[in-house]
Amino acid sequence: MDQLINTSILKNLVKQIVNESIKDNQDDLTGKTWSIDEFRKICCQGKGKSWVRTFIFDEYPEVNAKCGGFVVNPRKTAEGSRTIIFAKEACEWMQKHQHEIDWNAKVPV
Repeated sequence: MDQLINTSILKNLVKQIVNESIKDNQDDLTGKTWSIDEFRKICCQGKGKSWVRTFIFDEYPEVNAKCGGFVVNPRKTAEGSRTIIFAKEACEWMQKHQHEIDWNAKVPV
């Protein structure tokens, strides 16, 4: 009896669908958090931690989670020392404000 389904083609199709699904899931930032190191590398052209704290977190207080923003503990305080960044919200905010940021600013010595 002749095969009605080409198993090789079917196998490749299933692999392609699974790989696309995995990639889509990895690209989805919903519910993901970053450290300040991940944020600065992905969203800030690799700028240093002090640059990010000074020219983004300090310059734009609305990014603070206490003000409805995307960063928890932008600076070390009695409440907490670890900076947590909500990835999806951070990317959305950065996209909206990228032209307002002074990317050439220098951290005071």
